[in-house]
Amino acid sequence: MRKSFTASLLLICLTGCIQTKDELTINPDGSGKVRIETRVVADAGSLAAMSGEMGGGIAYPPISEAEAQKFLPGRDFKITVKQDKTDKGDTVTVVDVEYKDINSLLASPYGRAHQLSVETGKNGLVVKAVSAMEGIARMAEIKPDKETGMMAMPGLDDMQKRKNEMRVEFRMTLPNAVTAGNGVRDGKSAVWIAERAKCKDSDEFVQQLSAVDEARCDGGDLKFSPVTPARLGLCPFAELSVGTSAAKGAGPDTAKITGAAKFIPYGVVIKRSVDLSGQGGMNQNSANLVGAVVLPREYEPQKWGDATLDEAVDAKGNDLKPTEANQGGAFEYGRMSMDQNEGDDTEQTNTSPELRHTVSFSFRPPDWKIKEIGKIKGSVALHYFGGAEVVKMTNAIPANWIMDPSKGMGGFDASEKKINSPKLAEMGMPISLQMGMSQSGMTMLMLQINGKKGVLVDAQVFDAHGKPWQTFLGQQNMGGVEGNGCQLMVPGSPPAPLSLAVVASDSGSSVDVRVLVEHIPLTQ
Repeated sequence: MRKSFTASLLLICLTGCIQTKDELTINPDGSGKVRIETRVVADAGSLAAMSGEMGGGIAYPPISEAEAQKFLPGRDFKITVKQDKTDKGDTVTVVDVEYKDINSLLASPYGRAHQLSVETGKNGLVVKAVSAMEGIARMAEIKPDKETGMMAMPGLDDMQKRKNEMRVEFRMTLPNAVTAGNGVRDGKSAVWIAERAKCKDSDEFVQQLSAVDEARCDGGDLKFSPVTPARLGLCPFAELSVGTSAAKGAGPDTAKITGAAKFIPYGVVIKRSVDLSGQGGMNQNSANLVGAVVLPREYEPQKWGDATLDEAVDAKGNDLKPTEANQGGAFEYGRMSMDQNEGDDTEQTNTSPELRHTVSFSFRPPDWKIKEIGKIKGSVALHYFGGAEVVKMTNAIPANWIMDPSKGMGGFDASEKKINSPKLAEMGMPISLQMGMSQSGMTMLMLQINGKKGVLVDAQVFDAHGKPWQTFLGQQNMGGVEGNGCQLMVPGSPPAPLSLAVVASDSGSSVDVRVLVEHIPLTQ
C-alpha cells in the first residue's frame, strides 16, 4: 500500500511540467473517438519504469500503453499509442482511441475520471465533464522529502521549476453544432483551456481545472440512447441527489459465465513442524490448495465472493476439513483495483482477454504416511451488481479522525470509527473508518464496508464547504472475512469535516465456480 502511495507521488513529480490536449468526439450513432496528447518532462524509459512500479498508475492522463488500456479496457476500444522524444528531452505520448458505443465509454474508467455525463432530452444533447487534471495539478505542488519516502532525483529541481508551463486543453466535438455551454465554441466543437502561467497562483489553476465543462447541441438525428452512471463529482454535496442511479441494463448471462469460468489448480503446499523442545508448542502444520479462477475478461465480476471448502479427504477417505480447534477453510488473495499487481501476481494485464484470480483452500495435512490427497471439493462465488443507489453522509469524517504525522502521534485515536449511515445499514453494509491520514499534500481514507450483501461502486469526498475534490478509489476484497476494504486517496488537504457520497450496490446475481481436484500425489 505504502509502495503504491509513494510511487504515485513520485510519478507525478516526474511529470511536474505537463501539457495535455484531451479531445472527445461523439458521432450521431453513438460511436466516436478519444485523442489524448500528453507532454511531460521525462524520457520514455523513466515513464515506463515508474508505470510498471505503480502497476499502471492511478493518475490521469495515461502516459503509456499499459495505462491507456487501464482507462479504456476491453474489446470495445481500439487503441493506438505513439511516443516521441522532443529536442528538449520531453516525452510526447499520443493515445488515439476509437469506440463504437458511447455507453461503453461512459462506463469506463476514462468516463469516471472525467465524470463524463451524456444526456438527451428537451434541451437536446447535453454533455458535461471535468478536465480530470485537478489531482495532478495539486500533486505537482508536492516536493519530495523524507516524509513521503521519496529520494532525490537528478533534474527533479528543474522539473519543479517548469511546472508553470502546465497547460490543459479539453475539447468536445458533438454530433451537431454547439448551441450553448461555457466553453469557446467553434461549430460542432467547444474547448476549455487552462494555463498555469496565466493564473495568479496554483489555487486559481486548480479551480479552473475542477470546473464543470458543459456543451449542448440539437438532439435531432441522434441514433443512440446514453446511460450515464451516477456522477458524484459534478456538483456540490448539497445539490447531489440520492436514490437509485441510472439503470445498468440487462444483467449478465449466468449460464454463459458458468460455462466459461473454470478453476485451474497450481499445486498443494504442505507445511509440517516438529516440536523438539518437549514443551508442546503450537502446532504449525498446514496444507493449502492454491489455484486460480480463469474466465474471459468481459465476465469479470464486480465483486469476488467467498471461496468455500465443501470436502477434503485423503486417499483413505479420512476427513481433512478444518475443525474449530484447527481453523482453516478457503480464502481469496486480496487484490487492489488501484494496483492489480500487488497482492495477486497472477492477474493479467488489461490487454489479455483472459482473467486469472488466485484463491487458496486451506485444510488439515494428512498423516505422514499418506501419499495422496483423495479429493478437494469446493466453490468460488462471483457476484454481479443489481441496482445501485446514491447515498450521502453529511460530515461523516470530523477533523480529529484524520491523522497528521507531521504534528506527532500524541493523543491520536487509532480505533475503528463507525460512520453514521442509516441507509447503508439498511442495505446490509454498514461502514466505518479504519484510518484517516493527511500527509505531504495527500489525504488517505481507509474504509471498512462490513457485511456481505453489497459493495461500493464509487465514492466521492467533499470538503467542509460541500465542494467535491478529485477522489481516487481503490477497493480491496479481503476474502475469507466479512466485509471489504476501500481506500480513498484525495490529492490535497480538503478542510474537514469531510462529507462522503457513495454509489452502493446489492449483489444482483451470483455464479458459483465449482472446484474439484482429485488424486493429488504427495512427495516427501
